Amino acid sequence: MIDACYAAAVEPETWSDALDGIADAVGARGAVIVSHDPARTAQTLASERIADVNLDYGVGGWWQHDTRIRLGRERGIMRPGMVTVDEMYLTAEEKRADPFFQHFIDRHRLANLCAYVGADPMDRHTLSFSASRDVRNGPFEGAEIERMGLVGPHVIRAFRLTALVGEMRREAEGLTSALERMRAGIVVLDVRGRVRLVSPVAERLAAGYLALRTGAEPEAAEPIDSARFGRFLADVLPERSWPRQETILLRRRGGGRPLYVEALPLRGADPFPVAGAGLGGVVLLLRDLLAPSTRPIEPLLEQLGLTRAEARVAALVGRGAAPREVAEQLAVGESTVRSQLKAVYGKLAIRRQSELAVFITRLDSL
Repeated sequence: MIDACYAAAVEPETWSDALDGIADAVGARGAVIVSHDPARTAQTLASERIADVNLDYGVGGWWQHDTRIRLGRERGIMRPGMVTVDEMYLTAEEKRADPFFQHFIDRHRLANLCAYVGADPMDRHTLSFSASRDVRNGPFEGAEIERMGLVGPHVIRAFRLTALVGEMRREAEGLTSALERMRAGIVVLDVRGRVRLVSPVAERLAAGYLALRTGAEPEAAEPIDSARFGRFLADVLPERSWPRQETILLRRRGGGRPLYVEALPLRGADPFPVAGAGLGGVVLLLRDLLAPSTRPIEPLLEQLGLTRAEARVAALVGRGAAPREVAEQLAVGESTVRSQLKAVYGKLAIRRQSELAVFITRLDSL
């Protein structure tokens, strides 16, 4: 069950099964994790068997009326590391007179509850991992309470890890999305130059240029570039003086346009050192310099004061079209195109077509 909780930290969809398994191990109907942070107390995680109870507790607002939380705080019972049962909060007579037990617990046919209280390792707010008896069962017994004490700390840690892993995944997905929009890929190397991570875009861009295998050093696919790429890696690894050569162009095996590779150092300590060799290392940024633009650049040119017609002319001429070809494509006179081109040069502070070509190429690469 402990293994199942840590597995759920990276596969959140398995949490319900893990909690159901623990509930079975302690003779409970279901299990639930509740945060006692006032900012997120309504956020809970429960086993499927008591999903309706959990929904009513959170969305129905019953968490605001849970007498056990109030009494636990008042009496100092809810301290990290403690295992509690209902009898520590209320007597049987007090339960029968308490609105929370009358209108929530009784309606869902629940009985005794056993909880492990833990502290969030990040913000120190307390959380409880609880198992609820069915109304037909009696109170929790010694062995069952002991099991809650054994598994509870792991449940709390794994629950917090679930949130951390989720945040990291969202950040990684955002970075991947941004790199895809700029048609760039990343390859993360450890301090010894071995591949730790290859983004999907990098995997696509590297085909024919680099051999990338997790746990091995990357290699140039074109034999003639092999020694040169080896020297490039030696220069950019942290053990060497940084930087001597931080960019390189690689040829494609069998021919084709070059691939641009830039090395960026990784600094700082790895927050999860057990995951690998530490965060220190190198990121290789891969870019296809001749990839077509994925978005129109005319709106960007209009931001610089060009009219829509001038922006269209600037884009076409900057990409290599002659004024006569632009005139035919836009169905206007060549003299009109040349007049608009002159206005473009003035507004962009350039003097010749070669400068315009460089400017448009840079915009296309953004």
